[in-house]
Amino acid sequence: MGLKNEIPVYSEAQPAASSKLGFINYNVYGLPLWGWLAGAAILSFSIMTKSLPVNFATDILVLFVVGFFFGKVGDTLPIWKDYLGGGSLLAFLGASYLVSTGIITKDVSDGVKTLFDEMGMLDFFISVIITSSILSIKRNFLAKAIGGFIPLVLIGTLSAFVLAIVGGLIVGVDYKEVIMNYALPIMGGGNGAGAIPMSQIWGEVTGKDPKIWYSSAITILTISNIFAIMVGALLNGLGKKVPKWTGNGELIKGQVTKQEAKEKNTASMEDAAFGLFVAVAFYALSNFVGVGLLPKIGSFSIHPYAYMVILLIIANALDIIPERARNGLKKVNEFMMGKLLFVFLAGVGITYTDFSALVHALSLQTAVISLFTVFGAVAGCWIFAKVVGFYEIEASIAGGLCHVNRGGSGDLEILGASNRMILMSYAQLATRLGGAIILVLASFFFGLWAK
Repeated sequence: MGLKNEIPVYSEAQPAASSKLGFINYNVYGLPLWGWLAGAAILSFSIMTKSLPVNFATDILVLFVVGFFFGKVGDTLPIWKDYLGGGSLLAFLGASYLVSTGIITKDVSDGVKTLFDEMGMLDFFISVIITSSILSIKRNFLAKAIGGFIPLVLIGTLSAFVLAIVGGLIVGVDYKEVIMNYALPIMGGGNGAGAIPMSQIWGEVTGKDPKIWYSSAITILTISNIFAIMVGALLNGLGKKVPKWTGNGELIKGQVTKQEAKEKNTASMEDAAFGLFVAVAFYALSNFVGVGLLPKIGSFSIHPYAYMVILLIIANALDIIPERARNGLKKVNEFMMGKLLFVFLAGVGITYTDFSALVHALSLQTAVISLFTVFGAVAGCWIFAKVVGFYEIEASIAGGLCHVNRGGSGDLEILGASNRMILMSYAQLATRLGGAIILVLASFFFGLWAK
């Protein structure tokens, strides 16, 4: 799944700087430096004088100023830009750091958290990307895409467990503790759909306060997420050096021909609006099914995003979505991934990442086990990709890394760092369905070993 003619996230052509004005006309992702400096100055003075209202406009200004700054710095620093996650990682870590130091004040950060948590800004972004990526799959490739990807996730899960245990042996941690306190939270599907319900299962089994297990699990999960982002950036660089291992966003080998890769998207603004309507309509439909109609199938809780993927696959298979809407969605995707990625990642850092807790919790033991778990997920998916005819790098990113992260926000960060945002629908399958399987395993392992 993907678009070979997609505009890369960070490589858009920038207006040439004026030789007369020199550095002042330097561009930050299309925004003249003087414009960014003016916005940053306005924001700073407004925060100092407490004159900023807490509303949508303020939140957007904060995210643009912070996201563009850290994104540009991260994509410019040697080594960091190629091997440590680039602007994607620095955008969310930098924003989180500003909150922890008080540079971004509590009232401002609370406004951003409201935008992302209560108003669902992250849900909107993910929904658009999922819809576009699924509707871009050719119908004759649908069966191969889904039939091969689910076993891929299962293989990645197994190999992640195995290497997590190996990592535990290296640092002297018993395999039971590795599975219960490291591997399960790392692969559980994030926070709300993974660590929280898992902690409740642990509490029911042990009779202890679920917060005891949760406080450790969420920190381990966050550390693993950062390692997954870095590995995603490394895989992106590896794909540039060994092109045969990557489809540049395509999961399935042979889906896009060279001629199709050269075709330009000519969608109009009306088509883009049509496509956007389709995305939010399917988001509403998936919540109706996942929350109101079938929140559980047997003992399995199915996340609305998983239903969204399934419903879109059905719609694509039946060819009920007009080509205009599909092309319009591609246009919206290009805009959001090319212009707004760092804006959203700054919001993720402010809303979902506690920088101080992350730094204090980092230890050699946690780092080794987390890193081995991430490598295990990648290794299993890489090997199995050869069996089912997937590109190794895309399979490892979507099926492996997006199963060892912090859920939807982690998917966004990893796909941003690896420049593979078009894989979001696969990432959600790995996160949501893979996470549901891990919850079942958590019930079993906690019942067997937890005390």
